[in-house]
Amino acid sequence: MSPHSPGSAARIGFFGGSFDPIHKGHLALAEDAIERADLKTLLLCPAFHAPLRVEKPFFEARHRLAMLERIAIQHPAIEVFDHEILQGKTCYTYHTLLEVEKRYPEREILLLLGEDQFQRLPQWKFVEELSGLVTFLVFSRLPDSDGQPPLPGLRFEWMKNDLIDLSSSSTREKIRGGQAFRDDLPSPAYDYLEENLLLAPSPSP
Repeated sequence: MSPHSPGSAARIGFFGGSFDPIHKGHLALAEDAIERADLKTLLLCPAFHAPLRVEKPFFEARHRLAMLERIAIQHPAIEVFDHEILQGKTCYTYHTLLEVEKRYPEREILLLLGEDQFQRLPQWKFVEELSGLVTFLVFSRLPDSDGQPPLPGLRFEWMKNDLIDLSSSSTREKIRGGQAFRDDLPSPAYDYLEENLLLAPSPSP
């Protein structure tokens, strides 16, 4: 564990993902992390294409980025980190966080991660280098967790957050099926999709 004490370096959070699309669960976790971990800033970083994801993103990178930017306007502690979108390729978290470290020197970096991904860290590339750079801020996805880290020597904190029954994949299925999904998304994200005529399912190729 890595307890935070008054007077230590300001903490910056990093929350990466496809955000395809961002949903209310993502935003609730972001707000919860800011409060529970005493974050000065939380960076939302949309992936151009996540390393462990096989399928092509449903929404283009520019649209996923724009939805996050709309949300950040309403949340002063949230910033959008567009590094991976600008790279236009799959990026590994370690390399992206080296860029975070350059832009935000002398900050303690907390990597917000679901417990499922936390347990998969041994499969990540550059995990040893990454673990030396960040404290993992782990959020719960299941009612029960053994609380054990997947690798020795990791700095980590458990969020003990409320469980949220939402996922981007279920929202995408609603879109493909022509079902209502307004309640899944934060208003700025839904409004962006509506304004840009992106609410209807894409036609089959």
